Amino acid sequence: MQRVKIWDGFVRLGHWLMVLLVVLMWFTAEEGYMEWHLRLAAVLGAVVITRILWGFFGSESARFSYFLKGPKAVIHHISEFKQSTYQPSNTHNAAGGWAVVLLLLLLLLQFASGLFATDDIFYSGPLASSVSSEFSEVASDIHEIAFNMLLALVIVHIVAIVLYRIKGINLIAAMLHGYREGVVAPRLVSGLLGIIAAALIAAALFYWIN
Repeated sequence: MQRVKIWDGFVRLGHWLMVLLVVLMWFTAEEGYMEWHLRLAAVLGAVVITRILWGFFGSESARFSYFLKGPKAVIHHISEFKQSTYQPSNTHNAAGGWAVVLLLLLLLLQFASGLFATDDIFYSGPLASSVSSEFSEVASDIHEIAFNMLLALVIVHIVAIVLYRIKGINLIAAMLHGYREGVVAPRLVSGLLGIIAAALIAAALFYWIN
């Protein structure tokens, strides 16, 4: 079967950057390296914001309108998976598409709440002084809750990858090299545009928070 490119460079790079940045941000928060935590937050925020924009203006396979399906499609996909009749397409599957959206929304919530969060001792977000202490406390609570929800979703994501691999479907490979066999080629936008956009947004965020 012919190999078809389904994921552009920005989608793949952004995916793995988000994985790395979440780990690094957890580490810097745990060790108290809050200056680095804030710098990494700017990069993560830029990647997430660009990926959301890419979901409207980027490659066909990355657009929300292309892979988000209704409840019937999700149930049908789960049924196909259980019966081992599911065949990967040129985008996210019906269940995975909603997981992607939830992941992005949680990351965006993490980024936004962190701007206002404070522990009143070692760390205050760049916008914490512009709101009341009560608001900052709520933002801090949201920041912690959203992270725990994010961890739970990551675990579910990893379990799903393992289950698909058991079924003979390698989801990670396509996100590494961008290709999949036996599918129709989606219309792709140059990933370089997404990378440039993310870099510009990151630079703006760095300038804003410093």
